[in-house]
Amino acid sequence: KQWYQRRVRGYFMLRYLDKCDTIGLNLTTCLAFIFQLSFSTLGKAYPIGSHGTFVQHLRQIGLVYQRRHTSPWFYPTRHAIDFLSAGSNKTAEKKEGFLVVETNFRVYAYTSNELDIALVALFAETLHRFESFVVGHITRESVQMALQNGISAKQILDFLESHAHPQMLKNKPIIAPTVTDQLYLWEMERSRLSTEEGVLYSQFLSDADFKVVHEYAQNIGCVQWSNIQKRLLVVNKKGHGDVKKYWKAYKKEHGE
Repeated sequence: KQWYQRRVRGYFMLRYLDKCDTIGLNLTTCLAFIFQLSFSTLGKAYPIGSHGTFVQHLRQIGLVYQRRHTSPWFYPTRHAIDFLSAGSNKTAEKKEGFLVVETNFRVYAYTSNELDIALVALFAETLHRFESFVVGHITRESVQMALQNGISAKQILDFLESHAHPQMLKNKPIIAPTVTDQLYLWEMERSRLSTEEGVLYSQFLSDADFKVVHEYAQNIGCVQWSNIQKRLLVVNKKGHGDVKKYWKAYKKEHGE
């Protein structure tokens, strides 16, 4: 019975994904969401974010649950976990693995399942495709694309391991350290740049006003960026409150 239900849901999911573009949804984004859903935990709430329409459709086929239609959170159902069967989900009925990963980053997928093939294509370039066999290659570009879609290196490695072919399970570790290390290194490349929220101060009437506020912000260590010529100053959110109070008191004291 579970096998039959999985086949039915798989059929509907594939037909749905075929129509994504026609209903205004991005296929890659939907596949990335399914990829991440495969690592979800039964009973745990997850934010819907920008996937509202897609989540509503998954809800209709029984893969996710919402307490209310307007709720910003969803819960993966047992059907979703049994259907996707990945990650560390111990409640899922595991299907036999189909992936072989070599130290040269070649991936061999022994499957004809369209959804499985599409998920592998999220992080590996497809080189050759046969009736029940696909050859892919994990590259820096393919991993960077997966990272852009919100898929982490750990999730890729968990996917490879949880869907490893029985022959791969004889290896210790299952995925070669050269592959594991390189995926994390590619992820670290993307993490070299960090973002931080800030507040822009730009309405200075004179150089003197700018200099006073700029020096104060520097003294309390909250300057993120500044342009003296254009009288522009960006402070971090932590220091914004103090700078704002100081600037307000300064203007009041000087009759501005």
